[in-house]
Parts: sequence; structure tokens; C-alpha cells
Amino acid sequence: MKQVLGLSAFAAGCMALGMGLSYGWQAQAQEEKPVTVEARGADRLPPIAEVAEKLNPTVVAITNTSFVKNQRFQHPQIGGDDFFDFFFGPGGPQQRRSPRGGEDEQRAVSGGSGVIISPQGEILTNYHVIASMGGAADNSLEVKTSDGKSYKATVLGKDKELDIALIKIDAAHLPFAKLGESDSLKIGEWVVAIGNPFGLEHTVTQGIISAKGRKLDTGVSSFLQTDAAINRGNSGGPLLNLKGEVIGINTAINPAGQNIGFAVPISQVNRIIKDLRSGKPVSRGYLGVGPQDLDQAYQDALGAKEGVVVSTVEKGQAADKAGVQRLDVITAVDGQPVRSQDELVSAISSRRAGDTVKLSIWRDGKTLTLTATLGDRKALEEQRRRDSGEESDEEGGQGAQGEVKGVNLEKLYGFTVEPLDVKRRLKGVVVTSVDPRSPAAERGLAPGLVITEVGRQPVNNLAEFNAQVKKAGGKTLLLFIQSPNGAQKITLAIPPR
Repeated sequence: MKQVLGLSAFAAGCMALGMGLSYGWQAQAQEEKPVTVEARGADRLPPIAEVAEKLNPTVVAITNTSFVKNQRFQHPQIGGDDFFDFFFGPGGPQQRRSPRGGEDEQRAVSGGSGVIISPQGEILTNYHVIASMGGAADNSLEVKTSDGKSYKATVLGKDKELDIALIKIDAAHLPFAKLGESDSLKIGEWVVAIGNPFGLEHTVTQGIISAKGRKLDTGVSSFLQTDAAINRGNSGGPLLNLKGEVIGINTAINPAGQNIGFAVPISQVNRIIKDLRSGKPVSRGYLGVGPQDLDQAYQDALGAKEGVVVSTVEKGQAADKAGVQRLDVITAVDGQPVRSQDELVSAISSRRAGDTVKLSIWRDGKTLTLTATLGDRKALEEQRRRDSGEESDEEGGQGAQGEVKGVNLEKLYGFTVEPLDVKRRLKGVVVTSVDPRSPAAERGLAPGLVITEVGRQPVNNLAEFNAQVKKAGGKTLLLFIQSPNGAQKITLAIPPR
């Protein structure tokens, strides 16, 4: 009996061990399965035909006729003298000498698309579609609806920076599209574009959202990228989701590629629609910082893992008044995380001047919350240009090249410095040479630039600079750099070789 009981207990133990191992192997196998997606509705095509049928009547063709004297429009994102030739029709702009005009006068005819957003005839389009409109009596803006009727249009409001305009025709009870929201869009979602490419009215194309947050310049616009075919004449037309909601305004193409188009996210348009309807200049918030992405060098130097580095703080502006310091890391705006300088610019510019925002700050290993009242972007930019125009380039002499005792600056970091001439307005040291194969060159350090701070410590002369470099102990240098006239400023993180 004892033997039987002993054998039974042994067998039970072996079985339990076997089941445990089997469970462990099964769990491990489950963890190593490839990523898959459960296909829902894969047997059904997206309702593109229904979207096209119902939304086509809300899309209009716009023709802009103006008389100009050698005037060419610079697109706010792309620029270029041949912008109209670059983007839209119908059939591209047609320009010819006006028989009544002077020697330099030209008759410019350009076209684009638009989408009706109210039954009273409000139409969203691109700023560059109506850009050449002026006060001349000969200038005209004509809108043609899907039923073939033509209307004269007036401009209610426009925002060059976002490349958006709101125009109106004298009509009522029109079919109109609903403005959706674009913030929650996912890459890969189906979209439909409707417009008038090359004058071919009400052309429908389909595709997906290829990417979000695309930057075409350094301004406030952050574009949706789509592979839905967009061509000349599509500018100003709607980009629609499968519910028939407008989620973007088509604005640009990449002529070097195929089916690489861009649209202004409708969420950005929704934030300024009241300003456009009122005809007042668009109010856009301004923080007054120079942002930089938090790359690995900054992460190592500042101990932060996510956010945007404050490279510069404009004295007397919103960030300065709120207590933001250079080399702070902004991790969130009103609780919304920001992971790149583009996200920070978008978050701030989406607010109005005078709005209050809460900034989450990482500083010296601690998290702070600062409250900033935003300034007016346009007013501050104009002031900055005036201030910049008052600066003058100053020529200074060169002293003897300085050396950091105990640290070979050129060998460790790849650049050399000299003391500034005492007659200069700036205090600091001037960069005299940069090894093109060094990290310093990769990050933009160049001869002639002036180093005025190391970390947060001002360096008024070569001795103070040497002391701060020695104090860094061969680790990443955080240098506050200015142009020789002090008009341009930036912080650079220079890692050792």
C-alpha cells in the first residue's frame, strides 16, 4: 500500500510538472506570434461611389481673373516664382498682354477648387487660389457650381500662413459639406479627393492617408499627406473621409513624385473659421521660445527622455514672463504631450493671442508647471523684424587663439575659439575653426559664430569659457550660439568625438 501511494504521488508530481512546463512553453509560443490584424469587412469595398455622388454638388470650380504688373505670388509653404504654373489650372494659368494695359500689365487667369460649407454660399478654398485678387475694378473671382451656374464671389477672410481663404457667393439653400475633425485620423484610412484638375470639373480620386504632421516649411502648417491623386486645379478642394466629412483642404503636390499630395488638416481650419468669417486678421498665439528636438545628445546632457528643448527665450515675451528658461524641456501643453518642435509650434499656434496655457517643464531632474499668457504671433514677428533691422554687422579684430588648460578643445570636440575684440557689443568667444568630420560640424557650428554661454553660465571672455569647458569634464557641451550681430540665436549640444 505504501508503495502504491508513493508511486501515485510521484506520478501526480510528474504530471503537474509536465503541465507547468507545457503551459510555459505554450505561453512562450504565444508571445512569439507575429503581429496580425483581424480583418473586419474585408469582403466589402469602401463606399467611395456614395461619397462621390453625395458630395460632388458641394464642390465648386473657381476662376480668378486679375490684371497685374509683373506680380508673382510666393506660396507661404513652397514659394517660387512659377507657383501658379507649379500647381493649378484650369490648364495652368493663362497670361497674356492686356490690350488696354500698359507695357508691363498682364492679364492673369488662374483657377482652383473650393467646397461649400454653408447653405448661404460660404466656400473654403486655398489662399493661393485667390491671392492675386486686389481692389482693381477689372479683377474678378468667379465660382461655378455643379449645376452649371456661375456666381461672382467676394473674399470674407484669408490666412496666408495657413494657405486658407473663405469666400462667399450670393446664393441660398445650397448643398454644403460638413466639417469633420482631423486630429484622430489614422494613417491608412481611406479618403476621397474631389476637385477640378486641369479644368476637368468634379474629378473624383481615392486613396489613403499616407502620413500626418508633414512640414513643407518652418511655419505653422502641419499637413496631411495622401496618395489620392491631386493635380493642378485640385487646390482648395476637399479631402473627405468615408462619412463624407471634410477632413482636409487640398493644397500642394510634389511634382517630383506620383500621387504625393498634401492637405491642410481641417482641425487647423476649424480653429480660425470665426476669424475668417469676421474678416479680421487671424489671431495666433506666440510663446517666444526657440524649440529644438530632444535628440540623444540632449537626452544625455539634460536627463530628459521626451519633450522639446528650449534653445532660446525671447526677453519680455510670454515664455520669459512665465519663467521658462533656456535648456528647459517642454513635455506637454495643457496636458497634451509634445514630442517634437513641430508639435509644440502647432499646439501654441492653434491658440489665440491672450489665451493662457499650462506648460509642463522638465528642469534639472524636476517637473514644473508654468502658466503662460500667449502673445500675438504676427505682432511679435513684425517687432522682431524691426529689431533685427536695427542690428548692424560689426567687424572685430582677432586675438590670439585660446587653449583650454587640461582639455584639448580641438581634439575632444573638433573646434577652436578665440577671444572677441573688446569693441564688440557681444561678450563671449568666437569660433575660429571647425573640423568638418566632427560632431560640432554635423550640428551646425561654424567659424564666425559667437559662444556667449556654456550650459546656463554666461562666458564673457576666454578664461570663463575655458573654465566652463573644463568643468564639463569631457561630456556634452551645451553652447548658446549667436550670429556676429546678435540677431540670430540658438543652443547647440556638442557631444565629444
